[in-house]
Amino acid sequence: MSPRYENILDRPMISLSDRDHLRFRQMSGILCVGDPGSGKSSALGKSFFQAFARAGCGALCHSIKSGDAETFLEWARECGRGRDVVVFSEASGLRFDPLAYEWTRSGSRGGGDVESIISYFSTLLTLSHPQSGGGSDRFWELAAEQAMRHAIKLIQLAGEPLSIVNVHRAIGSFPDHLGQQDEQGWETNSYTATLINGIRARKDSLTETQWQDLETASEFVFCRWADLDPRPRSSISMTVAGMADKFLFHPLRHIFASGAYDFTPEQITHEQKIVIIDYPVLEYGKETARLINVMIQLTCQRAWLRHQYKPGCCNGAFLYMDEFQLLMHRFQNHFVQVSRSSGVCVIALTQTLLNLAEELGETHLGAKTKAFLANLGIKIALRSTCPDTCNYYSDVIGKAYTYMPNYNAGASGESGQGHTSFGGSRSLAYQVEPYEFSSLSRPDGQNLLAEAIVFCGGDHLNATRTEKCPQGRNHLRVHFSR
Repeated sequence: MSPRYENILDRPMISLSDRDHLRFRQMSGILCVGDPGSGKSSALGKSFFQAFARAGCGALCHSIKSGDAETFLEWARECGRGRDVVVFSEASGLRFDPLAYEWTRSGSRGGGDVESIISYFSTLLTLSHPQSGGGSDRFWELAAEQAMRHAIKLIQLAGEPLSIVNVHRAIGSFPDHLGQQDEQGWETNSYTATLINGIRARKDSLTETQWQDLETASEFVFCRWADLDPRPRSSISMTVAGMADKFLFHPLRHIFASGAYDFTPEQITHEQKIVIIDYPVLEYGKETARLINVMIQLTCQRAWLRHQYKPGCCNGAFLYMDEFQLLMHRFQNHFVQVSRSSGVCVIALTQTLLNLAEELGETHLGAKTKAFLANLGIKIALRSTCPDTCNYYSDVIGKAYTYMPNYNAGASGESGQGHTSFGGSRSLAYQVEPYEFSSLSRPDGQNLLAEAIVFCGGDHLNATRTEKCPQGRNHLRVHFSR
């Protein structure tokens, strides 16, 4: 393992040529696109994973395909980091209750704050539909947030453990008509009644502020919620239940709603742990696996951003996401904008940019997608046959003035006397034409190298400096080995 650097941001992480070495501070966000079989994971992904691992960085890695966890473990062992690996899977026996972590964390502001938990829940609720940014979906999200807010407050006042299961139980047992709280059956069978009884037992210890919170929550639960039209009320309940229902049964209940967590985000950045989330999409289903992976990723992202990196405080970390579009969520854009200040680098791999656009609620590379991509300064293209992706990369690399030759030949008059002319004009043209991305070489049984075009956030690369072009170019062809 490499020793700690005084400032990890200044450490050279990977070499593109013998004169171009990328430092951590240049790589707050890395985007790689390429067709299946282009070497996206086996060559480029491996190179960047091992570059950060050799530097001693911690990591959070998401397994999307069934064999990803074994691959990550092998890469880590090749770097001498096998002992730092934590494989989080159903078979590992490890638990991670994100709400327990958020609710009980200490040492930073926001621990035990209801609105912080609501923000966390709200992000998870948006995973089931594209980020369209408005419409009726937002209405149901706000309504669900309101119900969760009062449920969480009752759980807090009763001194009960906060978990996805308990929030679901509380909302599911809110009275469905006025005066139901006075009925014997509800008093006996309702979890909300249990919470109220728990609050009554603690009444002597409640502060004036807590009494005010109880009054507000009680008015909502027993009056407004109970008097709500059954149709929207059931829709609001199902908005929460649709996410929480997965965690009511074994094994997910024990792993994610037990009130315990066996590792923390701080261990990744400060103890150099490489945490592998081994809940692959192909084994657990897209929506369930996605929810599990994003729950843990979101918890780590929020924790990392609460930590301001200072030289020597930790050795940094990287977030490795293959099939990046499956892990896109509402907090992602903000995270990639500011992650460098926390000493965290994002490595995102996907087949085409249209995959990402779809998750952002766009049918093409619109303003929202382009704004997000602008935050990922290092853009790498392997072989790609997606026209939209190729055109985007050509646009990002940009155009330069070049002389375009022209030639003209013909005959005039009855004599047929021929004439020719030569000339040239100075015009703007792509530095890399879109078709060039579709002809990049990819690894196969005979060739272990994946050819890529690397754009480094506009920086001019030393290997491209020549007598004719002393300032160099902003892109470089690089071969990554499998």
